[in-house]
Amino acid sequence: MAVTNFFILTEAEKIAASAFDNEDVALGARAINGTSPGVGLNLNDNAGDYAAGEPVPLSGAWVTSKRIVDDPDYQANAPGMVAYLLDKPFAMLEPETVFAPETI
Repeated sequence: MAVTNFFILTEAEKIAASAFDNEDVALGARAINGTSPGVGLNLNDNAGDYAAGEPVPLSGAWVTSKRIVDDPDYQANAPGMVAYLLDKPFAMLEPETVFAPETI
């Protein structure tokens, strides 16, 4: 998997953003469940609680793709979700690091 820009959310933020889910689009957040996820460096200059470059703890957090805010389907069908996410921190993360391997 490639490195991906993910919004990093608390569980409460994930619940709030998911309130905008509808039949056309959904947040699709995933819990970070890697054994040692560490921190992500915030890349969002507009993040309310973190300065640019500040470490954001990943343990116990949820992530969703940053591309949501640039996606025309989300902009048209869930503008409230897009607006809500714009002041949340995001970071470039390796899925192999933040997610535990899937068991078959």
